[in-house]
Amino acid sequence: MKLLYVIRTVLLLGILFTAITAKAQQNDDLINLLLKKNVISQHEADSLRADQAIKEQARKDKENVHGITIGSKALQLSGLVQVRYQGFQQSGVNDAFDLHRIRLDVRGDVTDKWSYDIYSEFGGATVKLVDAWTSYKFGDYLKFTAGQFKIPFSLESLITDSQLEFIDRSQVVEALVGRSKDVISSTSNQQGRDIGVQITGNLAKLDDHYLFDYSFGVFNGAGYDVTTDNNDHKDFGGRLVIHPVKNLSIGADFYNGLANYGTPATNQTRNRGGFDARYVTGPLSVQAEYDKGTDGIIKRDGYFGQAAYFVVPKKLQLAAKYDTYDPNKIKPTDRTFIYTGGINYFFSDWTKITIDYLDRHEEAATQIKNNILEVQLQLIF
Repeated sequence: MKLLYVIRTVLLLGILFTAITAKAQQNDDLINLLLKKNVISQHEADSLRADQAIKEQARKDKENVHGITIGSKALQLSGLVQVRYQGFQQSGVNDAFDLHRIRLDVRGDVTDKWSYDIYSEFGGATVKLVDAWTSYKFGDYLKFTAGQFKIPFSLESLITDSQLEFIDRSQVVEALVGRSKDVISSTSNQQGRDIGVQITGNLAKLDDHYLFDYSFGVFNGAGYDVTTDNNDHKDFGGRLVIHPVKNLSIGADFYNGLANYGTPATNQTRNRGGFDARYVTGPLSVQAEYDKGTDGIIKRDGYFGQAAYFVVPKKLQLAAKYDTYDPNKIKPTDRTFIYTGGINYFFSDWTKITIDYLDRHEEAATQIKNNILEVQLQLIF
């Protein structure tokens, strides 16, 4: 009996070694053969298959994961590095390299319900706190978030920086969503973020996707990384997205607020509205967005449309974009137009180089020679 047990154990160890080193199909064929010849039992065969499946999944996870995880999901570290070169056609503007974004993200799940995120920017003269929030998830239908995060307005603004098809966001998004050219961003780019509370959720699940996504929040309206609000008024923003089919999103959003800006700074209306759509099918993605805003007595609007296509799957992507913005609807000659052609080459899932050429035009009779060539190397970890 002992000899039979030893022989059986050796056979099982041999099978296990084969399962680890050979291909999955070959392993399964070998297990089926030993099972057919009654060398192993059905229970032992199932155990071997389960063990192989666990090891194969662990191998795939190791290949696909980036960042550092400590204590299961309680502490996860990741980051973003974007080094950019800009070549300016306009005279008097110097070509230059810069650190476009240097980000470190610390996040985690304290429990199955509670999560947090602390996202910092190290590029520029000072370190800035970009995101700092905690959230409690009641279910897919409702999540409550408090802290500093992106306001629920504009699809392009909400897309994470590393996933953009182009180096720059559109003119209208930079001007109306608390970014570089917004009235509340005279001294610093607010990155589309503010401090407040928000509820989000997904509703009406259809097979493998939800029909609706919603967001609604209350915010200071003064931007991010500030110690106090600059007025007593609180702003409101909301967004509703419909997914009639998988990979298609159609969104509409609003933002109503009172901001402190101008010279001298006074409390003035800062309202926004917009709608957008995005569809992805195979190697092709298309996206469009229209936004409008009212700052005091000035009305502004703009829109863009873009398409991107992987000519080599997961490696080489070509992209094109039409982008227009009118900073004052009353003035007839201040609208600008940008035609952008782009190339993205992905060295891996975490590293890519982007080359964009921006062909800029003004509505005014006199055109400025201000086209821009941009090249950016990106690494996420």
